[in-house]
Amino acid sequence: MPSQHAQNGRRVVLLSQWFPPEHAPIGYMLKELAQHLIQNGFAVEVVTGFPNHPTGRVFAPYRSRWLARDTIDGVPVTRLWSYISEKRSLLTRAVNFFSFVTRAFLYLLTCPKPAVIFAVLQPQPIGLVVLLLAKLRGFKVIFNIQDLHTDVLIDLGVARGRWMTGLLRFIERSVYRHADAIAVICDGFKSHVRAHGGACAISVIPNWIDIDEIRPDGAAGHSFLQKHGLDPSLPVALYAGTIGHVSGAQVVIDAARLQPGIQWLFVGEGPLLPELRVRAQGLPTVHFLPFQPREALGGVQNCATVSLVSLSPGKGIFSVPSKVLGYMAAGKPVVASVDPSSETARLVHDAACGYVVTAGDPAALAAGVQRLVDNASSRDLAGLRGRQYLEGRYTRQAVCAQYQSLIEQTISS
Repeated sequence: MPSQHAQNGRRVVLLSQWFPPEHAPIGYMLKELAQHLIQNGFAVEVVTGFPNHPTGRVFAPYRSRWLARDTIDGVPVTRLWSYISEKRSLLTRAVNFFSFVTRAFLYLLTCPKPAVIFAVLQPQPIGLVVLLLAKLRGFKVIFNIQDLHTDVLIDLGVARGRWMTGLLRFIERSVYRHADAIAVICDGFKSHVRAHGGACAISVIPNWIDIDEIRPDGAAGHSFLQKHGLDPSLPVALYAGTIGHVSGAQVVIDAARLQPGIQWLFVGEGPLLPELRVRAQGLPTVHFLPFQPREALGGVQNCATVSLVSLSPGKGIFSVPSKVLGYMAAGKPVVASVDPSSETARLVHDAACGYVVTAGDPAALAAGVQRLVDNASSRDLAGLRGRQYLEGRYTRQAVCAQYQSLIEQTISS
């Protein structure tokens, strides 16, 4: 048997506020990364909160306690208490983040010492807490950056005033400067981190999709539409995933007004959903469904004739929607209403899996969708190219191996 020292040398804590059964892509990715690491000899513990996203209600059968231990598909999970509210105000979200950060500090101060903590850097103050713990306990730190959180808060007007924006930038620079390693999901994020103080090794490691879980399957899509009262004989423009403030998804409703012969389907939830429902009143071709169970994911992605992604003008640098990878895995063409300089536009262009249209322009979005609906050969070719692009670059096995290499290098340095 390996010594206790050897076991500690391979001990990894994955830290994120979101984890299955929540419908958050980063949670499912961390679960799959944890499984990969365990299969390759690491001792892994996931530290997270009680599942409640996106409703703000703790999932049954979980109860919000001070601490609970769980095992999900072979992954040991420790769930920590945090303040949870169904109200989606700035105050309740701030209290939720602060309580999770505080609780994580107390737990990580006393848990078995890891060799490295791999932390999703959201909320950003979690970075300062992890770095302080690293000084106190002597472990390494890798931060994973899925969003440029400070820029999002400033751009949305949530963080205002010189003192608030200055504080957020100070936290951001401090975290980037003192990490042992940083993993970002695209080149644009790498440039941002380097420009804002990043002094360590910065690895560009994209998000992945399980191409065995989501495959082209027309029968599954047909059944999904029938089950939910939509007409499988009519074209479907699908928007699947979280409907957040930066999504600019209002453009989809406005495009639907211009193309009444298409069924426009939203599958997902998020803070912008109530506004979209109001905006869609009087439009019988617009349909809304909540997040679906994981086992229905193949049906969701395959029900589309054309798949949609949108980001508000100027927001492309702050977010790379994971929904695009799901569309590509199902072999569906993509129409992206995003800035031409965005990472999402780059992905669609590189994969040749659809069209990029002007962000926020409903006429351009409607025209792009109709163009693919009217041309089956172009539609099929774009879907095939997207699927092939994923198979060559974004598989779970390939990307998890990159993360494993980064963790091993960080531990050994």
